[in-house]
Amino acid sequence: MKPHALLLLAALSAGLSPVLHAAPDGTHDHHAHHARPAQPPAGAAVAAAEVPPLRILLPESGAKVGTQLAVVFETPGDLGRLTMSAPVVGTHLHIETEGVSLMPTADQLIALGGGRYVFVFDLPVAPGERTLRVYWSDGMHRTIDASMQAVKLTVERGPARTE
Repeated sequence: MKPHALLLLAALSAGLSPVLHAAPDGTHDHHAHHARPAQPPAGAAVAAAEVPPLRILLPESGAKVGTQLAVVFETPGDLGRLTMSAPVVGTHLHIETEGVSLMPTADQLIALGGGRYVFVFDLPVAPGERTLRVYWSDGMHRTIDASMQAVKLTVERGPARTE
């Protein structure tokens, strides 16, 4: 079995439930009054120097995945302050595909050490070619473009393939 398949199995055994925040119109259900602007207003963007780097480690671009997915990412950031469970929510983590944005809390992330984390969730999309994005957003859920990391995936029905 490949190392990333073992990681996925270990993460799944942790029994985490993801937090899904999206509404059909593209707004977040817990902040439905905040429409997602096509572009952030002038002066609203957080400077790239103010956020820690992000990097998607798994899945790799071109991977074939099932509808339950483990995303492994790396950041030196303090996720106690940079998730929806922070005492004061400001800049926070988003994991998104096809306009559905997940904002995990710190307790939904499995720390792997060395600034690496895994987040396990049901992928809320139909099978087909998709783009998975991991990025920081500001307190108003505006994307901090300089932090955007993306991988192309093919979502298949059922569990992920391990070949």
